[in-house]
Amino acid sequence: LVSDIVTFQGCEELLRGSRLETVLRFGAIIFRDSRGSAATYSLSRRVVRIGTFISHNWSVGRFKKFVALSFHFNFDLSLVLMVFVVLVLGVASASGAFPVVQEVSRKYPSGVVCRLVCVPLFFCVLFLIRDVLGCLGVGCHSVFLDKTCIHQEDLDIQLRGIRKLGGFLCNSGEMLVLYTDVYLLKLWTVYEVACFLSLHPVSRLRIVPISQARIFCVALAYIYLASVLSLITRTFVASPEIFY
Repeated sequence: LVSDIVTFQGCEELLRGSRLETVLRFGAIIFRDSRGSAATYSLSRRVVRIGTFISHNWSVGRFKKFVALSFHFNFDLSLVLMVFVVLVLGVASASGAFPVVQEVSRKYPSGVVCRLVCVPLFFCVLFLIRDVLGCLGVGCHSVFLDKTCIHQEDLDIQLRGIRKLGGFLCNSGEMLVLYTDVYLLKLWTVYEVACFLSLHPVSRLRIVPISQARIFCVALAYIYLASVLSLITRTFVASPEIFY
């Protein structure tokens, strides 16, 4: 029966989720390899509902997934904090608390501290905020990760969990696809997407191309380094008198 596939009636203990902070801690070390154990299974707990079902391929490198997951879950918070810091440092620089640079090509002076601090702060929040929240015991967003939510050693529990994959999908608020060129070449991930779309509207499907997140981070780092190099060159080499 369909109800036996998409529900956990009579086996509620199989419906498990991991905290997002657990999955992302230490640079998403959980994605280092696909081997699981009783210890990795203990990283999940019984839940009533799963926030996000993470669909991915184990053949894709750990750090690529970490960047994509951080980009998806932490980008908004990182951007808000960066904008807030920009405003605070901007006001402080305008009041004379921090040095500013008057460049010839600009009508108004620009804050030195602001240009040096904001992008590194953005990256720190983007990649480290979940570690901080995990240490503080804050954060309640649950995710499904096959390695932690399906037992990898007890064959009986593992088989029961695999049979309930439809139940995990049915009880997930959204599916996050970490997309690469190999994603649609694997039957298992295609099956996950097909099952999810048969149970939920397409608006709950989130697709994050791994290359997109990486390109954004590399481009932002390049722009930041170019800006800092330009600041150093114009301030201390070309026109040292414009720094005050």
